Amino acid sequence: MGGRLAPPLSELISPYYTASNKGTTGLWRNFFENPTTVQFDHRVLAMTTYVATALLFLSSRRGAMRTALPPSARLTAAAAFAMANVQAALGISTLLYLVPVPLAAAHQAGSVALLTATIHVLLSLRRPGAAARAWRQANLARRGAGATTVAGKGHKVNV
Repeated sequence: MGGRLAPPLSELISPYYTASNKGTTGLWRNFFENPTTVQFDHRVLAMTTYVATALLFLSSRRGAMRTALPPSARLTAAAAFAMANVQAALGISTLLYLVPVPLAAAHQAGSVALLTATIHVLLSLRRPGAAARAWRQANLARRGAGATTVAGKGHKVNV
């Protein structure tokens, strides 16, 4: 931002955005209305999201965690990290090409896809509720009741 990691404090907290018509200061307005601060907040959130998805992906590939996680959780962690990479590439290219509308729209759509991917990770890590466990048990019992043993061999065959 202007050749620096963070913009100067005078740009982040501008008196133009803190002054209000009632004479009170609204420091919070800088976070939502000051374009420099909004852009800085966006970049900090983007970097935090990228690092978090990268750490989630890497930890899902480690030995103990790999065996503890269900395969769907490992797959969704990889998908979320892949989407974070796509989103970062879209965000960087949007800035480099001076915000063309198609790239900006793709970046916004990518944010929805990344949010969906991370929600899917959470859902794949969720323990099933009582209703889902009962449904699974009923299906297993129904499958088990439909199986008969072949005489003398001990193999189960679905009838």
